Amino acid sequence: MNNLFGKDGLLNKSQFKFIRYLLVLILAGVFLMLLGDFGNDISGSNSKKKLTTKQSGTYASADLSLEEIIEDKLTAILSEIDGVGDVSVDITLDSATEYTYAKNHQDSRQETIEEDNAGGNRKTIQYENRSDIVLLNKGGEQIPLIKKEVKPKIRGVLVVAEGAQDSYIKSNLFRAIKVGLGVPSYKIVILSKER
Repeated sequence: MNNLFGKDGLLNKSQFKFIRYLLVLILAGVFLMLLGDFGNDISGSNSKKKLTTKQSGTYASADLSLEEIIEDKLTAILSEIDGVGDVSVDITLDSATEYTYAKNHQDSRQETIEEDNAGGNRKTIQYENRSDIVLLNKGGEQIPLIKKEVKPKIRGVLVVAEGAQDSYIKSNLFRAIKVGLGVPSYKIVILSKER
């Protein structure tokens, strides 16, 4: 041992300390990477739990986007078609849902006529337009009254199904998507899934 770390050895004490600190840093890095993977495993299991609740038909709107809700409904419907088998659906929307809120409009007009000592008149007209969003009080919370809700348009639908290699089943899938979502056929792509 003295030959290795002594005066004439391969490593002196400062080099040995450096290597020891380097090993500690490497082990700490490996530990942090494993800890990060452990966190991903936990979040992955949470997303699987969400998927299970979505497929059972209970939707929590705070957790799911409109795309996910439509995808889940379409997956459930398409998988019931005879011969389709396992189905995966991906939907792309143009934008988010847009809302038009109810407003109170107040218009006022004030006309003033002033006369000066020389007999001249000066007429002043003042207009004021004011518009406020109508708020409803629900449970002590102020919520705007929605006048109109515009759902986003579907940009495209991708379906991957086990039975899609059969042309009859593929045409049934096309018709079901076109009628169910009101999407033209050029926005629909159906591919067969590997078994």
